[in-house]
This record gives sequence, C-alpha cells and structure tokens, in this order.
Amino acid sequence: MMQHKKWLDRMGFMPAVLVAGLVLLSFLTPNTAQAKGTYFTAQQLLTEVYGESPGAPKTLWMNKQHKQEVMDFFDKPLRQVRIKYWEKNDRRFWILSEIGKEKPITFGIVTNQGVIERMEVMAFREVRGDEIRLPAYTAQYDNQTLNKKGRLQNNVDGISGATYSVRSMKKVARMALLFDRWVTVSNASTS
Repeated sequence: MMQHKKWLDRMGFMPAVLVAGLVLLSFLTPNTAQAKGTYFTAQQLLTEVYGESPGAPKTLWMNKQHKQEVMDFFDKPLRQVRIKYWEKNDRRFWILSEIGKEKPITFGIVTNQGVIERMEVMAFREVRGDEIRLPAYTAQYDNQTLNKKGRLQNNVDGISGATYSVRSMKKVARMALLFDRWVTVSNASTS
C-alpha cells in the first residue's frame, strides 16, 4: 500500500489528467448508435408531397433497353424487374434503396419532368454517415437534373466520414432521374 502512495505522490497530478482525458475522449468520440434511424415513413412523405390522397402506386417495368442503360450509367446490372412509384400531375415519388458501406439506406425522391424537387433519407441503417439526412446536405439535390452522360448536372459536395453514404445518395438521385425520364417518355408515347 505504501508503494502505491509513493507512486501516486511521484505522479502528482497525472491520475487527474488521465481521468479528465478519458472523460473528454468519451465526449469527442461519436456515438455510433445514434446514426441508425427511421426519419420518414412512406406515408408521411406521400402526404407531404400529394396531400391526403396520393393514389395507388404505379409500376415501371424494366425492359432490355432499360437494363442496358442502367448498365451503361452505373457499370452494374439492375436486378429489379419493376419499380414502384406514385404519380400525380407529373410529380413522381420514388422509394429507392442502395447499399451504403454495408447496409441499405432508403431514400424518398420527388421528381418532376426530369428535375429533383426533393430528396430525403427515410431509413438509415449504417453506423456512420447519417449526416446526409440533414437539410443543409439534402438541399444540394434540389433542382438536380441528369447530363448527357447520366451524371448529376450540378456539383454535390461530399461529407468527410460519410463517403459511402454520399455515393449511395448520388447514385439513387441519378436512378430516380433516369426512371423519371423513362416514365416521361412512356407517358408521351401513350398520349
């Protein structure tokens, strides 16, 4: 016991500094459990976009041409055969998911004649990167369109520490605009 007291006396204020450092570190280390969450339900967004009567969902069926265009834009095949969406007065609401780093992130996207009106993170399942749900970030997707190469027309700034989430959100934005283009062409040809 006496040896411990001598050691503490020699150390002086070091134990207090060590404890203070650990406490400070606990405040600076992000709480990864907070990143996961459901921020919007489909019904909440549908009501905000269309009011009380969003109507029944429609289906965009993938044909060979669609699948080839996805392959050209994204360098990977689209496995879905059909995409569900809602439409009213040329405004389309899409619910699309994409893998972040390891788990899917679900997005709600409102398009109108080839332009994104709104994009929200509905459910985030990753342990980090949920900053993409903040209005300051999602506002960058407002009024986005696709260029001829299938990229977003305007620059979207990334977020340090959320690289995979940012990539997923950009990809989903591009997909929603591509799907919107197909529905617009399809509607024009049936009119």
